[in-house]
Amino acid sequence: MACPAVAERRRFRPLLSRALCGLLGCAATVCAAQDDQPPHFEVAAPTDRGAVTFVTYGDTRFTQRPEVANALARRALVERMAEEHPLAILIGGDLVYQGSDPEDYAVYKAETRAWSEAHLRVFPALGNHEFQGCGADKEPCLENWWNAFEPLPLKPFRWYSVSIGSSLLVLLLDSDSALKPGSPQRSWFERQIAAADPHTKFIMVVLHYPPVRDPIYPSGRDEKEIARYFAKHARSLRQQVVVVGSHVHNYERYSRNGVTYLVSGGGGARPIPALRLFGELSQLRTNVNFHYLRFRLDNDRLSGTMVRFEADPQRADPWTEPDHFEVKARR
Repeated sequence: MACPAVAERRRFRPLLSRALCGLLGCAATVCAAQDDQPPHFEVAAPTDRGAVTFVTYGDTRFTQRPEVANALARRALVERMAEEHPLAILIGGDLVYQGSDPEDYAVYKAETRAWSEAHLRVFPALGNHEFQGCGADKEPCLENWWNAFEPLPLKPFRWYSVSIGSSLLVLLLDSDSALKPGSPQRSWFERQIAAADPHTKFIMVVLHYPPVRDPIYPSGRDEKEIARYFAKHARSLRQQVVVVGSHVHNYERYSRNGVTYLVSGGGGARPIPALRLFGELSQLRTNVNFHYLRFRLDNDRLSGTMVRFEADPQRADPWTEPDHFEVKARR
């Protein structure tokens, strides 16, 4: 499978090995840059041309520290996703609690064994906890993150892109790196959007700090630059845009300037209440919302479902789907 014909990818070469088949599944092509550009990954759609299903969530906090995460909910979500066998799993950061601790990554690998056994493709974004414990020198934490996802050729990059099927481009960003105009990540981000394949109908941005969320929570760094960019450009794009953040340990949904903004931080971290003011669309009545988002891409429609787990052990059926939404491709 050829890489998308965008300027900075033309010198990429496809790489596919048995090791990569084990991690990504043999329907994936990895395109690695030869000129200091972040990698691009391609995940092929089903050969029967059926709908594409993938999931995304964040703030899993894989760790053995019981006070910072609900391990019961975290494991339940992992197992449920494995049963759905999505084409890809996108993780919006805070995969572990302390990025300097290799034991936290060992917990991640142990608890997601069902994913690796099913050869599910996992694509992570960096969160602030990936850097916890490293202080000014981030390299040890980054090494732990890169090593956890070998043989994905992420090193030395902190952001990258994925095509899922022929109509969805995913940009996975690093919220702890600059996103202001002129910064390396922002320049790359703008080039990816400007040179998206003509067949691309949807662009999904996955990053840790959500650009739009309940304003009671302070900003992380430059994430609002993403909302500013789409406020100016989204309506002139050929593609519809969905932005998924995490960081706030709850679920929220907004619409701004034709863009769907989601907060999906219910992967297991200690819950944080949400006020659901300022145009929040789901209006959920539950304060604790362990969950993931299931997306179904079918021709010109991208539908999303919030899959919620109730951690109360007395609950007979802990699974509900309390929020649904749909994004239609532009004509």
